[in-house]
Amino acid sequence: MKTFARMMCATLCAAGLMAGCEKTTVESSAGKKLTLVKPLDQSVTRGETEKVSVVVARTNFDGPVMVKFDDLPRGVSIVDSTSSIEGNERTFVLKAAADADLVKNHRATVTATGPDGMAATEKFEITVEDKSS
Repeated sequence: MKTFARMMCATLCAAGLMAGCEKTTVESSAGKKLTLVKPLDQSVTRGETEKVSVVVARTNFDGPVMVKFDDLPRGVSIVDSTSSIEGNERTFVLKAAADADLVKNHRATVTATGPDGMAATEKFEITVEDKSS
């Protein structure tokens, strides 16, 4: 249920139906626009995975948008084999190693890159928690 609520919020934000959403829009000289919606902050437990939804909107272009995550906490990685979004939304999987650094509100970066060198970047927070006994 938590994942569904996150995806619904991100989708409504991308559609412009929710006020207060954080997003970045970039435009090329050819009139193409790419908007990246800030992913919701995430908590992941050591040794487990968590889903993070990335939402984009395109104007005047089709085709894939490449997604790159940077500044993840030590021991946290993206486990997906591809890094592109064909539609407007894609869920990526964060994995925290059993020995990942325990951090609270670590600022990570996601960048969406489209044609003509357009790149939109947003920051979101990741908290890595220890397994409860």
